[in-house]
Formats: sequence, structure tokens, C-alpha cells
Amino acid sequence: MGFLITKRTINTFGKEEIPRASKILLNILKISIPAALETLLIGVIGLIDTMMVGSLGTDALASVSICQQPIFITLAAAFGLSAGITAVVSRRKGEGDEADARKTVRQAIIVCAIVGAVFTILSISLARPFLILTGANEDTIDLACAYFRIVSSASIFNYLRLAICAALRAEGNTRVTLFVNIIANAVNVFLNYCLIYGNFGFPQLGVSGAAIATSIGNTVAFIVCILILRFRKGFIKIEKGDDWHFDKANVKNLITVSTPAFIEQLFMRFGFYIIAVIVNNLGTEVVAMNAIISGCISLAFNITDGFSIGAAALVGRSLGAKKPTLAFAYARICQLCSFNLGLIMISLIYLFRIPVSKLFSNDINVIEGASTTLKIAVFVIIPQSLQWVTTGALRGAGDVSFTAKTSMLSVAIVRPILSFLLCYPIGLGLLGSWIGMFIDQTIRFTLNNTRLTHLKWAHIKV
Repeated sequence: MGFLITKRTINTFGKEEIPRASKILLNILKISIPAALETLLIGVIGLIDTMMVGSLGTDALASVSICQQPIFITLAAAFGLSAGITAVVSRRKGEGDEADARKTVRQAIIVCAIVGAVFTILSISLARPFLILTGANEDTIDLACAYFRIVSSASIFNYLRLAICAALRAEGNTRVTLFVNIIANAVNVFLNYCLIYGNFGFPQLGVSGAAIATSIGNTVAFIVCILILRFRKGFIKIEKGDDWHFDKANVKNLITVSTPAFIEQLFMRFGFYIIAVIVNNLGTEVVAMNAIISGCISLAFNITDGFSIGAAALVGRSLGAKKPTLAFAYARICQLCSFNLGLIMISLIYLFRIPVSKLFSNDINVIEGASTTLKIAVFVIIPQSLQWVTTGALRGAGDVSFTAKTSMLSVAIVRPILSFLLCYPIGLGLLGSWIGMFIDQTIRFTLNNTRLTHLKWAHIKV
């Protein structure tokens, strides 16, 4: 228990009785395993999407890959608000303040509907110039525009889904969000099969069919989320007669907590966007290789994300219950879990990199390039896993301003510069971008872990 109750925690918080490590681990697993299964399912469905599109050819695979970072940029405000919702709702859960938690969720739904509508309109209107700046070439721009516009048409529903799921996870009810995504992804895969290839009497729409399936899947997820909030019994729910008037004080508190996370997302997405441009300018074939590598490594990230969700919910809840030492213990054990899972994922991806690459493409050059680069790129999983769980713990504590600063430094400045230098002047090509990512993740983990051990986050009011 020495790594859980350190001299620093005793000196800072005083003596505090906490459960045995096995009990803490059990609490983590109750929340994190359903969350990890949910995010893993999302990752697997993403891989299936990529495989289905990849069967249409290298240009189709590259077109969809080019759209990924622009899509995430349009969702930056949603991710920022989700981080704020997680911090506020988990804290209210620990305090037992059900009324304020529900009010926060209602106000978050209003804000997300407005912001989501704005980004939906902007995304559809500015798709072509946005994707040209991203690096789409003549052989990919038309397919990329069609995909981006169709997916963006459901952005408002995606904003609302992300907000509701963030609240449910903060409550600790990750099984519900797992259920939501099982339904949505089943719809997505079925419609992919129908619309990409023209099965069961549906038209054969190719890349546009994949986009339509994704949009419908996100919309279905939103509808299921609303039904769950309305008819379930739990800490977070919507009832007849609820006050839906705009509450300035509540929204101000939510925005105050969310703004640093939104800024963090902007810096992160800007950095990822620049890196995408760097990689996209290496050529269509390299973009296809990168789509395969990103898909494989994202699986490990998706599993880790479950423990990041668990860390955020349990740290926030413990602080709300005035148990800061327990909050630190949850963060530390989540780190250990993510490290061990990272080692397992590295082994699996390294061993099966060639057969997995063959699932995405029939182009021998793409397969060989992806599997060769994966030999080294796969090791980014360790710092990535540790960094993301540590970031989740700090966000759960409401320390989002610090994680925003580390992201600004590392993702938006260090990583793009290193990736460019390693890709072009040094001549490592695609591998250079992944080495840049390894350095970026290591820097962020070091900074965020130092912050975690210094315990300043435990005194933040939310």
C-alpha cells in the first residue's frame, strides 16, 4: 500500500482510512471494464468500417482516413463539454447533490444542441476548402468531401450523445453507455454492409454509404440516450415537469470547468491536424498505410480509455466525498492497469501485424509498409496508455487547465515540429510521425504524472 498512501499524501491530507487495494481494484473494474468494452467496441467498429472501405481501393481508404482529424476538430467543443460534465457530475455524485447534477445535464443538453447546430452548418458549408488544407489530392478530394459532409450532417446528434454519455459515465453507469454503443454500432455495421456494397436491395453507394451508415448510427445512439434518461431510474435522469429554462449560474459553472478542456481539445486537434497534413502530403499510398497503423494502435487506446473514464469518475466522486487519499489511490491503480494492458496489446499487435494489415488492403506495398512501420510504432502504446489514464484522473479532479497546458506544449508544438523534421529533413517518412508521437506521449505523461504526485489537484473546487 506504500505506493497508494505515500508520505506526501499523509502530509498533505492527513491520515485517512482507505479500503484494501483489492477492494479499490474491484471498484475500478466495475466502472472501467464496461467502459473499456464500450470504447473497444467503438474501435473494432471503426476498424470494420476501414476494412470495408479499404476493399473499395486505396483511394477510397485514403479518402476516409483524410476526413478523420477534420471530423474530430468539429467535435472539439463536444469533447471539452464532456470533460466538464464528467468533472461536475462525478463531484456532485460524491456530494450526493442529485438536483444540481440533473440540472447540469439539462443545461449541458441545451448548450450542446446550440453548439452542435453551429458546427453542423459550418462543416457542411466549408468541407471542400477544409479538406484541401488537410492534404486531400485530386484523386481523393471528391470522395473525402462526400464522406465529410454526410457524417457532419449528424454532428448535432453526436454532440448530444457525447454529453449524455459523459454524464452517465460520471455517475458510474458505464454499462448503460456500453448498451447504447452496442445498439448504435450494430446499426452502423449492418448499414455498412447494405450501403457500401448494395446488399439486401439497397443501392451500392461505396464511401458515401459508409458515411450514411455512420450518421444513422450516431443518430440512433442519441435517440437511445434520450430514452434512457427519460425512463430509467438513477442519479441522472429527465422527468416531466423539469425546468429547461436557461440557468446562467449553472451554465457559467459548466463553461468555466469545460473551457480549459475545450482549449485543450483545440490544441490537440490542431496538432493532430498538422500531423495529418504532414502525413497526407507523403502520398495516397502512405495515407492508406497510416490508416491501418492508426486503426491497430487505436484499439489499445480504446481499452485504456475505459480506465481513463474509470479514473475520472472515481477521482471526482472521492473528492466530492472528501476522500482525497482514496482519489489518489484510484488514480495510481488505474495507471498500473493501463500499463499492464498496454504490454498485452503491444505483444498482440506485434505478433499479428501482417495478417491484420492484409484485412485492410489488397495492395502489397500498403501491406508491407504498414506491417513494417508497426514494428516500431506499436511501442507508442505504453506512454500513450499511462498518459491518458493520468489525464483522466486530473480531469476528474477538475484540473483541466493543467492538462490543457501540457497538450498545448506537447501536441500542438513539440509533436508537429518533431514529426515534420523526422518525416522530411531526416527522411524517415511515415515512421517519423510515429516517433514524434512517442516523444509527445512521453512528455505529456511525465508532466501530468508530476502534477498528480504533487497533489495540487485535490484542492480544486468544482
